[in-house]
Amino acid sequence: MSAKIIHLAVARPTTWPYRDSLFTDSVPFMSMCPTCNDSRAQVGYSPWGLLRRLNDDRPIEAFCVVCNQFWPITAQERGQLAEELERLRLS
Repeated sequence: MSAKIIHLAVARPTTWPYRDSLFTDSVPFMSMCPTCNDSRAQVGYSPWGLLRRLNDDRPIEAFCVVCNQFWPITAQERGQLAEELERLRLS
């Protein structure tokens, strides 16, 4: 017995800017894990997403793969991130 394949109609944009990877347009930054006190690389936020969170004073979460914990980045890390984003914008 063979199964019938049913294709679902899914509306997709013809040009998807991030089709290769979720992290294609992300800005990597470092954040110190409060549990293990190791600096962890963070990816996954776009420059626009980070700017929106910084301007609206919304939390920016970081993650530690060793501790499996999330935390909001510190005020000092937010300042460093804002400076880095400004440098990227000007270059």
